[in-house]
Amino acid sequence: MNTAPDGDSLHFLPDHPDSLAQNWPDLRRHPDGAITVRLDGVDAPETHYLASGGLGVLRQPAPWPEMAAESLLRFLGFAALRRRSDECIVATTPAAVHGAIALRRVDRYGRAVAFAFRGHVSLPPAGRLTLTAPVVESSANWQLLWQGLAYPVFYQDMPDGLKAHLCQASRAAQSAGRGLWPQDCTRSGFALTSLDALQCQGLLWPKLFRRLVDHVGGNGGRLSLSSFGALLEAEVGSVLLWEQDCPVDFADLVALEGNRLRLLVAPDAIAFAED
Repeated sequence: MNTAPDGDSLHFLPDHPDSLAQNWPDLRRHPDGAITVRLDGVDAPETHYLASGGLGVLRQPAPWPEMAAESLLRFLGFAALRRRSDECIVATTPAAVHGAIALRRVDRYGRAVAFAFRGHVSLPPAGRLTLTAPVVESSANWQLLWQGLAYPVFYQDMPDGLKAHLCQASRAAQSAGRGLWPQDCTRSGFALTSLDALQCQGLLWPKLFRRLVDHVGGNGGRLSLSSFGALLEAEVGSVLLWEQDCPVDFADLVALEGNRLRLLVAPDAIAFAED
């Protein structure tokens, strides 16, 4: 309660918090003992992103952020939920559900980067779990990508075999025209004419959306893209086209033509350094 999970994060109260803290000392715990879990390999449309530069809280076009969040919670076993206007959950049915996580790493914010599973799941101790295809396909991560309700996002520490398997789910959704993919303009291009257009019309890969709105905020609210490439070069730097094992500057993968931008490769082709 009183948390605001979106389609790629959740509030998780571990059964054995001391053991978890011992194995993962960088995990940040909330006052109630819970941790924040970030779904590995998944980037859902933003329901409430706090942009820099005084732009306030921005969101991506409806209904996709809400559909991803609803799908995640229903997959985990919540039959109903109620939110405030600030996206915080104030009531759920049931109040809590059982689940498990397979934690791969802790990010710089102290969040668990993990695969999430519903119900009473018995997983082996840390370091002994192999994320086989059947295990991955039983996760919330896979489900969101398969439904086309979230984008893939990969980091260089993820094994290539795991990236390839998650790609199967996302690419199947794209081929079938499921979920958000028919409305996605990441590859086809988006014209930055206003922040309203970005929030109501142009559905972009969230990884690019967040950088874009932070650029606008840092640019005093001006919509010019003239220095956006320089921001990407400075803040993101080199990424890996992992299927070719080819390092490249992220800025070189974003085409800028006046007020229009587009990603030159598929989001699932890119692997970022750990964030």
